[in-house]
Amino acid sequence: MRPITAFVLFVLTLGTVAPLPGNDAKSIFNHFRPRICLVSYYQNIASQSRIGSFFKVKQYRIGIIVNDRGLIMVSSDVYPLSLDIISSGGASFFSGEPTDFKVKLHNGKEYAAEFIGKDDMARVAFIQISEKLPEPLPYVDFASTDSLAIGDTIYLLELLGKRYDFQPIFTPLIINAVIPQPKKKYLVNNYIPALSSCGLVIDAQGRAVGITLKNQMDVGFHTPSEFEELRKDYLEIAPSEWFQKLIETPPVLVKSVHRGKAWMGIRMQALTPELKAYWNVPAEGGVVLNRIYPDSPAERAGLKIGDIILEIDGKALDIQRDEDLDRFQALVRQLPHDATVSLKIFRKGKVIQKSLQLEAAPPAIDLAANYQIPQIGIEVRELTRDVLYENDLPLDLEGVYVYRVDRASPAGLGGLEIGDIILQVNYQKVKNLQSFRKLIDGILAENPKKIVFFVRDQKKTRFVFVDVH
Repeated sequence: MRPITAFVLFVLTLGTVAPLPGNDAKSIFNHFRPRICLVSYYQNIASQSRIGSFFKVKQYRIGIIVNDRGLIMVSSDVYPLSLDIISSGGASFFSGEPTDFKVKLHNGKEYAAEFIGKDDMARVAFIQISEKLPEPLPYVDFASTDSLAIGDTIYLLELLGKRYDFQPIFTPLIINAVIPQPKKKYLVNNYIPALSSCGLVIDAQGRAVGITLKNQMDVGFHTPSEFEELRKDYLEIAPSEWFQKLIETPPVLVKSVHRGKAWMGIRMQALTPELKAYWNVPAEGGVVLNRIYPDSPAERAGLKIGDIILEIDGKALDIQRDEDLDRFQALVRQLPHDATVSLKIFRKGKVIQKSLQLEAAPPAIDLAANYQIPQIGIEVRELTRDVLYENDLPLDLEGVYVYRVDRASPAGLGGLEIGDIILQVNYQKVKNLQSFRKLIDGILAENPKKIVFFVRDQKKTRFVFVDVH
């Protein structure tokens, strides 16, 4: 009976999909205009004058309606905090969680919405209209991009900025380039985004096939010729394959149970032709392990510094430049977080096989439990593994991490700095955030004139004396 049941469900699903528009530009625009919306929210920026206070900056993004119940897909930058230690981007120390999401439809009706979750690898996030809708919404059903190629006409449906009252802008363009690795994406030359990323990309047949990505420029040093290339402002287009499965099952951010992407626990470099020749490696490419993180899947699997991964699950790694390492990272991150992979490794002149069970990447400091102390001007957080790894500290180190410091506060004037790890308060050991909070609450209740912190930074330990009054 299973094949019959599957067929019935398939027919029912087809019945809910809106018919394709005509192939002319006007029909395509009229069809998709009700399916994009304006998303507004407040980015809460931490005040530098007092811990615990924020000022709100209103932000706007393009939203794409992806189901009839009010699920909206937006750019992942609406939630700037890092979710795990391999998340791309991440917040500054002064970014707070976004609040007060609103969704404004094409007809002017506005609804409250809630943030659901994001996927930094796909660079999309999801919000859900939280008010009751009077009727099902028209939504975008994405198609495959298998046939999309250089020279094909596409249409971009975006929103202009506040100056133009967020009116829609509809632009015909030509696909100028296809970038196949590490994940396929398309480029359009010399284009400046209208409002933000997550504009809707439609092919000439009237099918939604992707979204626009935010342009990012590297401000590091470049030679004149490199700088010329950097200024071209290519618009990147993410094909539907990046996020189609996420629409079906959106990521959900629940801090206490957040599960990161698949993680091996290594640092690496490419097997360049020079290294291949020096070590006489019997493969054209691979990744050289130059660090194994403690208590990681790689350490438990017995991998060692200097190992060269040649294959993963029988797939040869044609990686000969450090710029190609993203391909390996993308390959790992798309696997289930608890998958077991087979590795072909070159070690000291011999080829060996290793089995490694992946795990979810540990949460980042941006998601750690926190405690703010406005009286002295600091915010501390539970120690997380990204901090310990980055500073080459033992994983069993006890203490709390100084996440924010008001420069003009008692703590700032006393010499506490962002990145310090507090080991003791008034000569009493700090085990974790809970013990720190208990110690501080007890000390402040006695109205002290000074508090003595014993802290550790990357290089040394020191005492910091903070005047309370």
